[in-house]
Amino acid sequence: MLGTASPTRGYLLVEEPGPWGPGGVPTSRLGDAATAALKEAATGMGAKLLLVRRPGTSVLRAGPSNAPGFDDQRVLMRVSVRRGRERVLARSCAAADVVETARSREGWHDLDTSDGGPLLVCTHGRKDWCCARRGRPLAAALAELAPQRVWECSHLGGDRFAANLLSLPTGWTYGRVDVDDAASVVAETAAGRVVPSLLRGRSCDAMVVQAADVLARQELGVTGAADLVPVSAAREGEDGDAPWRVVFDGAGSTSSTGSTGSAGAGRLAVRVHQRHVESPQRLTCGAAAEQHARTWQLLDLSPA
Repeated sequence: MLGTASPTRGYLLVEEPGPWGPGGVPTSRLGDAATAALKEAATGMGAKLLLVRRPGTSVLRAGPSNAPGFDDQRVLMRVSVRRGRERVLARSCAAADVVETARSREGWHDLDTSDGGPLLVCTHGRKDWCCARRGRPLAAALAELAPQRVWECSHLGGDRFAANLLSLPTGWTYGRVDVDDAASVVAETAAGRVVPSLLRGRSCDAMVVQAADVLARQELGVTGAADLVPVSAAREGEDGDAPWRVVFDGAGSTSSTGSTGSAGAGRLAVRVHQRHVESPQRLTCGAAAEQHARTWQLLDLSPA
């Protein structure tokens, strides 16, 4: 799973209860024109568009989302996951006004994330059915513990790692999260920490940085969500197979016990090697062809 969080500076979240159709940016009752306009708005702010809904609201309904008889209010969120700029802005609007609202810079307010912030679980079964089969039970379990924090969301990427979870506003992405992991995810994210064994990476980072960050955390037991700030990343040679050296500022790093982690103060150099699995595989249930999965190996850690 290492280094597989879809890189982005942020997210545009648009509430759309009811069923979602196929596609990475799914068809829905919003209609194709509104979906295309929302995707364009998200791209303009350097963000990834995700549809969201509260767990249990995906029952099949007929008609457009603004048809009479539907709850007319929709929640929208604009999220920055960049380090030092983590922020969630929210507002609500009528279903017919989601495009205009997404484009507007007025009327947004800061969402209080002192409880740990939104937790999004991919349940997009029309993209890959594993996401629905594994994601929906997880979303339900999380919602029992923290109902105001939990949303189902459309395609996060990495279908083969279902159930996938996105923690906002940090952008930490988790994979292969089981129902039994729900309590620890809620508790750790509320405390500003991560669960290293379930991490795929932080979506604001390049993939090599994601992999090095998670490997260092797993090796050292560092759990603070904001610890290990990347400083640089470069290959140790011109050969395309050369290892990478990623340097982090490890000041203030905390371990799973709450004490200062082995990274300590100062900087930490993490050397990693990218490889590909020798045998090709179908990487998702719906894959039409086999591919070579990428893996990362930790070579060593040292003070920088």
